[in-house]
Amino acid sequence: MAIFTITGATGSVGQAIVNQLLKENHSVRVLSTRKGLSMEGVEVYTWNTDQGTIDRASLEGADHLIHLAGATVSKRWTPKYKQAIMDSRVQGTQLLIDALQKVKNGPSSIVSASAIGIYGSDFNHELNETSPAADDFLASVTRTWESYTQKFESNSCRSVQLRIGIVLDQGAGVLGQLEPLAKWGIASPLGSGKQWTSWIHVEDLARMFLFAATQSIPSGPYNAVGPSPLTNKAFTKELCRALRRPMVFPAVPGVALKLVLGEMATLALMSQKVSPAKIVAAGFNFHYTTAAQALQQIYGK
Repeated sequence: MAIFTITGATGSVGQAIVNQLLKENHSVRVLSTRKGLSMEGVEVYTWNTDQGTIDRASLEGADHLIHLAGATVSKRWTPKYKQAIMDSRVQGTQLLIDALQKVKNGPSSIVSASAIGIYGSDFNHELNETSPAADDFLASVTRTWESYTQKFESNSCRSVQLRIGIVLDQGAGVLGQLEPLAKWGIASPLGSGKQWTSWIHVEDLARMFLFAATQSIPSGPYNAVGPSPLTNKAFTKELCRALRRPMVFPAVPGVALKLVLGEMATLALMSQKVSPAKIVAAGFNFHYTTAAQALQQIYGK
């Protein structure tokens, strides 16, 4: 049994990781900005990234740290909110760096969330951890975040960044937005529908965080996506099939998405065919290898 400390534990991915840890009888500590938060089976500590305060007892004696905290990118990107997206990642990570320097017995591994958004959009090439970073907003945020989480690495501590793709979790994230449309029979491909979607089942993602923390894999970035990416059109078809609903409408024009979502339409229209070969070579095994299999498990069809 190991002691894990987690930031960002109240999100859907964080909850899945907590559940997996408890299932495996690990001891779980949560660092939260919510005062009075109560989570069954875990110890709750507080921090405030704006004020630069943190309960260092959450880190003292921890074997592993999982760092997920950061403002969601699934919200309209006003100039003010774009700054909040960046600041939440930089300030939170720097606060942890400073706190760990004052802890006598800190973690031996730190696994941080990152995103495949670092690669930008590419219709023609398979992307891996050596692919160049893009120069758009998402890539800038991800590059900066990784530059800070890399500072966790030392002679006594590994620092791993998991570049997460589209997470499949019922009622959350992308599925939380698409489920109602599919159930109403109005789900359709976005833009051309030809853009590649690199996804991962939330349970596999939770297992991957534990794997990266507890196995002696080298520090550095790893793509956290399933082994079978597919086009947006094919993904929409699989979602409708899992929910036993037709896909009636041919497509939502990209220009319409941009009018509704503004710059955030980038998330829906970018194409990313991302390879998980590096994490697989390190020894990780997926439970869900196709989107059809993952969606059937989620919806029980």
